[in-house]
Amino acid sequence: MSANTVELQPAWVLHVRPYRDTSLLVDCLTHDYGKVSMVASGARGAASKAGKPRRGHLLQPFSRLLIGWFGKRELKSLRQLEQERFFSLTGKYLYSGLYANELLMRLLQPGEVVANLFDLYAWLIDGLYRQSSLEIKLRVFEKCLLEVMGYGIPLSHDSDQGDDICDDQSYLYQPSIGFIPCSTVACSDQVPCFSGALLNAFSRHEISESMLPNLKRLTRMALTPLIGNNPLRSRELFQRNGRINQQVRSVEGAVSDSD
Repeated sequence: MSANTVELQPAWVLHVRPYRDTSLLVDCLTHDYGKVSMVASGARGAASKAGKPRRGHLLQPFSRLLIGWFGKRELKSLRQLEQERFFSLTGKYLYSGLYANELLMRLLQPGEVVANLFDLYAWLIDGLYRQSSLEIKLRVFEKCLLEVMGYGIPLSHDSDQGDDICDDQSYLYQPSIGFIPCSTVACSDQVPCFSGALLNAFSRHEISESMLPNLKRLTRMALTPLIGNNPLRSRELFQRNGRINQQVRSVEGAVSDSD
């Protein structure tokens, strides 16, 4: 077997888009080769002359596959495809899955292998499929994603004296530095201060609903330097869907009041 050929590699589909007349460009998170981009030739369109469906229906986000490819360049050619399982996500769980995929697309370099990332992603998708506590699942995923990528939030100590984070102390967060005790700075919407109790609870994954707004703020601050300031399309889709649902509920309420 050629060194440029890989067979039956476990993979998750992250992103798919049309390519030329009947092909697809597919980005996958693989177990042993990191993010791999490939061309799936003849994967879309009408059924083949033999009446068999094209394999494009297997190449959907949140599909766990066994795939094989070949090629010397960064863009590979798909040659083997077996679908192990497809996780059908709906509603806010679908948008959250798309958000996770977009994060990985921005964070990962081609061929970059990150230890434990494959299993972390599988844990998230399984949780979204089971519709477990969404916001808690996402915050833990973001925290662990930063850790496996080598950019973990330093929740155990401050960056001033290296002292342990104290429950009764507030801390200023600067992504490039870490946490600094807030002795003279008042916390506000503009000043990123967090309580030590919150940080210690987050480090233990002991998250309550009341903590979620501040934890979302913290993980966004940690991720922004890595993914850039360009808006995430998945966030825009989620916000747009939320506005539409709110409008529908308003209309339904108005109709109900008029009955």
